[in-house]
Amino acid sequence: MNYSRDFRDKGLSTLGDSLVNFIYSIALSGYTGKPTGGRVPNASLAIALERAGLRHLVPPRTDKHGKGDIAEAIMAYAWLEGVITIEECVRILIENFEEDVLHPYRRKEALGKAFGELLKVVKDRLSL
Repeated sequence: MNYSRDFRDKGLSTLGDSLVNFIYSIALSGYTGKPTGGRVPNASLAIALERAGLRHLVPPRTDKHGKGDIAEAIMAYAWLEGVITIEECVRILIENFEEDVLHPYRRKEALGKAFGELLKVVKDRLSL
């Protein structure tokens, strides 16, 4: 299917928000060995965009909420286009999780690193 490649699209970012949090919750459950859920902070997704080299997709003066929306839209688009599966996303996150992913103060940066690695894969597959 061909979906809009406009990563500022609110529909894509809304779907991406649910998708990113679902993927994170599955990965966190696998990492800890017990069922759990969680939300990925926009600050972590902003870090992930930077680490993945996707800054060129972000309009100037976009705040961390806007950057989070763009990261979520990219993930939704990649999944809808079939370039990455939920299972693969979960595997990539678990492989890149560090102990800090469970730390209350260092969690945002640790999640940014892990999601940055995931966005690098998506970036390559979408030729962004």
